[in-house]
Amino acid sequence: MSFEKFKILITDDDMDLRELLTEAVKNWGYEVSVAKEGDEALRKLRMERFDIVITDLMMPGMDGLALLQKIKELDKEILVIIITGYATIETAVKAIETGAYDYITKPFRLDELMIVIKNACERLRLVLQNRGLLEELRTAYGEIAVLKKALSTGDQSQPEGQREPGGQESSARDGLNPARHQEYMKEADRFTRKAVKTSGSGA
Repeated sequence: MSFEKFKILITDDDMDLRELLTEAVKNWGYEVSVAKEGDEALRKLRMERFDIVITDLMMPGMDGLALLQKIKELDKEILVIIITGYATIETAVKAIETGAYDYITKPFRLDELMIVIKNACERLRLVLQNRGLLEELRTAYGEIAVLKKALSTGDQSQPEGQREPGGQESSARDGLNPARHQEYMKEADRFTRKAVKTSGSGA
């Protein structure tokens, strides 16, 4: 998925606000879909992938917090922004504890919402970039492990008659002189330790 093209689902039972938000978010360059209430939002989320959900808190049937919980059970990586006209400390704490990325209170200016969406997209970009770097690191780790094994196997399989003075082996079999062979082994060890440390810290 492109880092620049995120899909946003807007869920609100207020038709006027829903249409206003849809038009604004489209003008900001995002792909937008809408739902009139929580159950419809969940149906759409099961049918296609969205990166961000913007939902009203107070809706008939399933409210915003219940929808938030269902979304997190479905896909923890979706960022949810709660819109509320009934903001209290308890509401804010409950939304964040349930997994909301952020919340915005009515009445609000569109540029306030735009900033929250931009921040959410930046977080998504960082997650995707880190995931790509970690995958590259794991691939490099695997290649180093294969190289190390190949070098070790070649080192152990050399005939005794081809060993160099001092116990080192001849390069005739694998094309590497003994000194270069040892350099490769040390480099493989160094990168292996670095890969394990970086992979562990990024998990």
